[in-house]
Amino acid sequence: MRVFVAAEDSGSLKDISFSFGTNTSVKGSRAPNITTFASEGRSAFVQRMTLVKLSDGKQGICVARKGGIVQLYDIDPPYALLNEWKGQTLHGDSFVGLEHVNGILSSVTSSGKLVMRDLQSAATAALEYYAFIGDPVNAYRVHPNRPNIIAYAGKERELEISQITNVQTAEDAGDSSSSSSSKWCVAPPQYGPYNAHELALHKLWRAKNVKNDELELRVPVWISDIRFLDCDRAVDAQSLNDFRVAVTTRFGHIRLYETSKSRRPLVNVEVGEHPLVALAPTAKENEVVFCDTHAVTAKFDVTTGRKNSHFSGSTGSTLCLDTLLPSKIKEEEEEEGDGAAPSTSADVGLLATGGLDRYLHVYNLETRQLVGKVYVGTKLSAISIVDGQSTDGTVSERESEYEDEDGKKMKVKDEEDAAGGKRFKKRKTGGEEGEDNGSVSDPGSTASSANAKHVRFENGSEEEDDEEEDEEAVWRMLGEDGDLETIEIKADDDDVEDDEEEEERGASSESAARGSQSAGGSSRSRSGRRSRTASRRR
Repeated sequence: MRVFVAAEDSGSLKDISFSFGTNTSVKGSRAPNITTFASEGRSAFVQRMTLVKLSDGKQGICVARKGGIVQLYDIDPPYALLNEWKGQTLHGDSFVGLEHVNGILSSVTSSGKLVMRDLQSAATAALEYYAFIGDPVNAYRVHPNRPNIIAYAGKERELEISQITNVQTAEDAGDSSSSSSSKWCVAPPQYGPYNAHELALHKLWRAKNVKNDELELRVPVWISDIRFLDCDRAVDAQSLNDFRVAVTTRFGHIRLYETSKSRRPLVNVEVGEHPLVALAPTAKENEVVFCDTHAVTAKFDVTTGRKNSHFSGSTGSTLCLDTLLPSKIKEEEEEEGDGAAPSTSADVGLLATGGLDRYLHVYNLETRQLVGKVYVGTKLSAISIVDGQSTDGTVSERESEYEDEDGKKMKVKDEEDAAGGKRFKKRKTGGEEGEDNGSVSDPGSTASSANAKHVRFENGSEEEDDEEEDEEAVWRMLGEDGDLETIEIKADDDDVEDDEEEEERGASSESAARGSQSAGGSSRSRSGRRSRTASRRR
């Protein structure tokens, strides 16, 4: 499978490809293919990331960086930078949302600046439209089927759902026969002091805080994430005021709202004492996955208000998660054709998590089984699953950037040993003798090259001499072609006779010593008996 992650320490993106069953924390496990690109530094690390579909049908990866930069990269090597927008945030502002629905890319900052772009337009430059939804904003989400329906909330700001009235699809605008690649357009506003590039917002619904606690004190509000749960519901005019929305709070609560029934949450459950960070949907409409700041990732049933099960394995705070549902996996398989290998998790979906423990965890969403664990070597700030199909395990020779558990980066070439089934890596060292010639040594055979002084196995073990003198002696024995020299030692007859005489003398001396010891012991025993007899007589 293939997953994109964002490294907070270096501000880079990592393309990770691996097969199901990969676990880099276990010795002998197959190593993934990790490619690092777009390193911008910690001052411009990625805050939000999402997959997008371009006008030509290809996929891209869009990121929102600290400092107000939004970038669009090609999803395939060499990961070309397709577009870049700067100056999207104010000083000290940050991105809290980045969504892509039906060709519309929308980004929101904590100060309430909403920007929408048409990525599927036939024009070379994406058109931009903006609006201000007020501050503060800590959570933002677009309806999966309706790009003009948005939900947002924040600290001491209740959940709000709004409609962008001047955003229309091609069918709504009466241009169903248009051959334009764009699926939406911004109509001229009918009222208000708007210009041609300003979005017109109309509030549909606003939540109301829960009742006071047992001490009659007001319950604080701080929503951290939002998810729409009515993705399969038919879209019509009557559904404008009928939404099912689940939210998480920084006070450990999960709440379920149904806008057609009440402004207060129908379900309000405290699932833990720690702040909740993120929320993700599952294959079931009434079930979500959440994570908190203390390494807890679990399922939650919004109808019963209970935690169903936990995803174990993480040892640090989970900061980001993403799910790939079965419908998306089947769509990928259909696009690739009948010759594509079927996915082992096509019926249940996948869950990917990352955070402070510097590991990428991938789980079976139904059985909660860990299907992949990859050491990334850095704190993860965003994650996106690109492909949920497991590779067949055949790895051709390739060169990539490998990062071990000590945080050391090195260029490696890896291949699979056909005889033993083990994969191993050779480090590229500097100097005249350390120049890599592109070959890979077999760890089960003799040294094949004088340059292959250091072989690093995937389980982290290293074969090297402890004493420098022994190592130098061994390498002096290597010939020009890299084979060990054969050293023959011939013994003379006189030397053999001398050795036999020395052995005979040694054996006789040992027998004499044993005889004297036995004699001394017997004399000591007789003298002891005499002394005991004399003492009894006295």
